[in-house]
Amino acid sequence: MADVTLKHVYKVYEGSVRAVNDFDLDIKDKEFIVFVGPSGCGKSTTLRMIAGLEEITAGQLYIDGELMNEVEPKNRDIAMVFQSYALYPHMTVYDNMAFGLKLRHTPKEEIDRRVKAAAEILEISELLTRKPKALSGGQRQRVALGRTIVREPKVFLLDEPLSNLDAKLRVAMRSEITKLHEKLETTFIYVTHDQTEAMTMGNRIVVMKDGFIQQVDTPITLFEDPSNLFVATFLGSPQMNIIEAELFMDGKTLKAKLNDLNNLVVEFPEIKAKQLANQRYIGQKVLLGIRPEHVKPQEGDLPVFVDVVEHLGDESILYTKMENRKEQLIIKMPFNSRIKANENIKVAFDMMHVYLFDHESHKAIMGIPHEDEIPVCINKGCLKVGAQELALDQEYEAHLLDEAFNNEVILGIKPDYISQEEIPNSLKLRAKLEFVEQKTDYQAVYFSLKGINGYFAMKVANEKEVKLGKEVELYLPYQRINVYNQEHIKLNSREIVYPNRGRAIVKSDETKLTIEVAGAKLTYPAEPEIESGEYELIFKQDKLLPLYNKKMFKQGLENPEMDNPHNKIKVSAYDEDVLGSKLLAYVEVKGFENYASFVIDNKFSVYKNPKFELYVPRDAFELKSL
Repeated sequence: MADVTLKHVYKVYEGSVRAVNDFDLDIKDKEFIVFVGPSGCGKSTTLRMIAGLEEITAGQLYIDGELMNEVEPKNRDIAMVFQSYALYPHMTVYDNMAFGLKLRHTPKEEIDRRVKAAAEILEISELLTRKPKALSGGQRQRVALGRTIVREPKVFLLDEPLSNLDAKLRVAMRSEITKLHEKLETTFIYVTHDQTEAMTMGNRIVVMKDGFIQQVDTPITLFEDPSNLFVATFLGSPQMNIIEAELFMDGKTLKAKLNDLNNLVVEFPEIKAKQLANQRYIGQKVLLGIRPEHVKPQEGDLPVFVDVVEHLGDESILYTKMENRKEQLIIKMPFNSRIKANENIKVAFDMMHVYLFDHESHKAIMGIPHEDEIPVCINKGCLKVGAQELALDQEYEAHLLDEAFNNEVILGIKPDYISQEEIPNSLKLRAKLEFVEQKTDYQAVYFSLKGINGYFAMKVANEKEVKLGKEVELYLPYQRINVYNQEHIKLNSREIVYPNRGRAIVKSDETKLTIEVAGAKLTYPAEPEIESGEYELIFKQDKLLPLYNKKMFKQGLENPEMDNPHNKIKVSAYDEDVLGSKLLAYVEVKGFENYASFVIDNKFSVYKNPKFELYVPRDAFELKSL
């Protein structure tokens, strides 16, 4: 059996098309994990990289602790079930299941044992002599599963295996695959675009969009605490209602206006109001979300007009309109309702189940966040958090970009990773536990930090006792901490950020300054204060600009304006790390002892341009006398 770990994995195709971005995930031994998302989100590409059918552009894949990037697919001890059954039509079920073992020269007795054991698990023993054309779709899928089971792999990979089956058979096969996982006690990684499959089958679900992980959690937690608007609206049927609203304070009570007429106002309970991430949202436009089952007809004072009523047997769906609002308000209720279309009714929101999202970023801003964001200031060797000054781990500091220092930045960490128990190589904070919210899978514990406004959150197991009002020590593992600037661009890289230092020969006269560095001669207007001689040249991280070739021009990329087009150096790419809209490129520069690190626009990719040129404006470097 095996753990599967993906560390900052990327997949970049021809033309700098990024299919998978910074995929970072630990899959536990014997876990059933599901990748779900719309078509083109990168879920199948990620599965194929695990299988070895797609090359990993950057990052590392480990199976059972062993690095797999360069290991052949046949040697990874995995088995894959595809969307198509891919059975050999001229072979019997037995031979289809045995074929892979025969290629591996497995002894006949062992083949027979494994095939019959797998057939018994899948309840297809009576089909072993049949050929695929004599099988139903569900039976063929069982044979495809049996072909993987006989391999006895460490990891099962399943790529939308039920998409070719009719609705009734899909429901039955969902149950069968879940039971199969329990019998085999093996790691299952399952890909689907169907949220129902994901919610009913997975121990945990990875929700993906545009190549990025949106959230990883249990089905219950994803439903109860979506980290952003996409997750909130992707899961649930009918999907969550989203209404533009404006927050305001009425005395000490938090309220939200749902239209400009001020006749649609909702009031937050105190416990929910406390969970607002930041007081700056007061007086601002936000997105308010509420699921259809949490809108209560005939119980409140919010007037709505019923457009359409759908009766679905066990429930009814009401499609309603709120005054002076374009959005529909969908209500799910028991079938025995007597409400009809074209009626005016009044409704209430269950305010304990209301969600708020940032109007621009669409991140959740009430309740347990996807990532706690704590304002900090970082100096060399020191991190200031509110009233606390803490020593900064030197190894972690070596992964920070220059912009992270001496600026107000944001420390980001997921609530799952904060612990009251000591963790090796972690940042230790003093915090006060303020209040707790009981969830299905955990306790959401909110804490405050002295000198910082607002509350932050962590997840605590249900069986653990929480003592509110007590000051405690919290441990934040460095490997899980991100640092962002105010535009939310990540400022910590997965690899050490090398200093951009090299030796340069400077020649100065009355008309120009000539600098010989990295095999190039750079010329600038004269600077009388700089004398001829040997200097240490320090390139600034974010001032050098890549020069695009003809191929990249066709992609709509433009070269920078250059005072002197000859002021450029040639570099060779080593690696890159995407940091939101920016990219940290690691390159070899002639004459530099270590790699150099440059922050450039992420439209550029060193993987597709392993050798390129960088334009060097005068403000891109400093000179220090040796």
